Amino acid sequence: MGIGNFTRREFLKLSSAAVALMFISCDDSGSGSGSNGTREVFKLSLRGRRGSNAAKSHNANHLYRTFEAADADRTHPGDNSRIVTVDLSRERFNELFDNGNTDVADLRDFS
Repeated sequence: MGIGNFTRREFLKLSSAAVALMFISCDDSGSGSGSNGTREVFKLSLRGRRGSNAAKSHNANHLYRTFEAADADRTHPGDNSRIVTVDLSRERFNELFDNGNTDVADLRDFS
């Protein structure tokens, strides 16, 4: 295999590796905080899936400080909600999560 004589499959493998390296080098070490003053929090979502009305209502009103907290607070055993990330400003994060002292924020309490 010489320079410029790549098969399509080899080109895709090399391109994928280059993109993966780029993302790894941009990692912020999992701190959960963005460089633009935001914090990453988690939310349960049924978007594009079928789910109970109870799960839909629950998901619409709760945010979680950690992935584990979101996974532990499912509505019922059959809840197939996926866990997605949401970016919040630091001020809003501190308001909702009591400066990081609580794991679950019920948005109905902060209307």
